[in-house]
Amino acid sequence: MKRTTALLIMLAGLALIALAAPLAAQAPTPSRNLPLCADLTGQTNPIARYDIPFGTVSSGGVYCRFLVQNGNFLVNAAEIGNPDVLGLGINQAVDVFAILGNGAHVTVFNNDIKICLQGGGSLFFLDANQSPRPLVQLTAISDGDYTCGVIKTAGTVLLTSAGLPQPAAPEPAVTLAGATPAPGAAVAPATGGALTNCRVTIKRTVRLREEPNTTSAIITRLPYNTTWTATERIPGWFRVIYQNRQGWVSADFVNPSGACGQ
Repeated sequence: MKRTTALLIMLAGLALIALAAPLAAQAPTPSRNLPLCADLTGQTNPIARYDIPFGTVSSGGVYCRFLVQNGNFLVNAAEIGNPDVLGLGINQAVDVFAILGNGAHVTVFNNDIKICLQGGGSLFFLDANQSPRPLVQLTAISDGDYTCGVIKTAGTVLLTSAGLPQPAAPEPAVTLAGATPAPGAAVAPATGGALTNCRVTIKRTVRLREEPNTTSAIITRLPYNTTWTATERIPGWFRVIYQNRQGWVSADFVNPSGACGQ
């Protein structure tokens, strides 16, 4: 009787192990254990790993071309092909592509591919099927030492320090000096007060203009959360130093600090 009971207990334990085995097999592989992506010569680099389902490319392989490693460009920056991403601080970047056995390139995969780049940050993609390549932010999943995303076409995957800037904020309506103002519109005075110890921090990406009005030429767009020295203030506007010139930014979208007047 004891022997029969022990046998039943052992069989029950084996059954539980058998049931648990399929569940364990379904657990996702940690990114650090995924295969390293290789280039055409077979060389790998720890900055990029991938998970490629069987049949993703018929009679061919998927490869990586390493563009940026730990913030250092391995190729000319112009090869990234989209100037907008350069200002986000690229930490890692790889071209992901597929080649068939006959040498033909494949730009659309049969399955989704999981690409993991070393480090943390925001993940972006430049689709090789479009020209110019639009900058698309991928859904990033942090997995240990890597940040992972999913792609289904050939293109460039980039890991950056910053995400996309917020859209440029609309500026208050201001009429040019000498023009007839619309009802309720503010008119910028021709002169204002000089500043000697004032800095402004940008609350949203905003336009820097040649003159303090919304019809003036745009010099550039000042990024979110950057701080600039202000040299003059008039109602509704600050004049700030940008590189080797100066321009005007709306006071509605900055946080002044120091001796910035009223």
